[in-house]
Amino acid sequence: MRDGVLRVPVTVEFEDVDSYGIAHHARLVAYLERARLRFLLERGLPVHPDGCLPVMADLSMRFLRPARLMDRLEVEVRLREADDFRLTLDYRIVRAGELVARARSVIAFLDPVGGGPAPVPEAFLRVGVPVGDPGKE
Repeated sequence: MRDGVLRVPVTVEFEDVDSYGIAHHARLVAYLERARLRFLLERGLPVHPDGCLPVMADLSMRFLRPARLMDRLEVEVRLREADDFRLTLDYRIVRAGELVARARSVIAFLDPVGGGPAPVPEAFLRVGVPVGDPGKE
């Protein structure tokens, strides 16, 4: 991880594409999830925080160019912001320096007993938030 950004290599495989050889949009979302998990693990953050459940509260994605069969992609993820009840992550999917897609997700935390909102675990808040907006081009 450099500059607070984790880069995860991904190859578009046969099972990821439609009959035209273009990666299905749902597979690109799966690449984001793969990068999100590795981002948390790389920072030593708990994947299953005690006392609360991380849930996807919001996801927005902008598709700019198609990813094709056997493309070698890089998924970049960074923490954009954190507050008491949610984390916001920014993503970029890049192919040889060319931006394929960008996305942002919001992760909230739920109390497993009461079902209501739970505070972000302390381990997540200690991470720190980099300055800048990698989602803007």
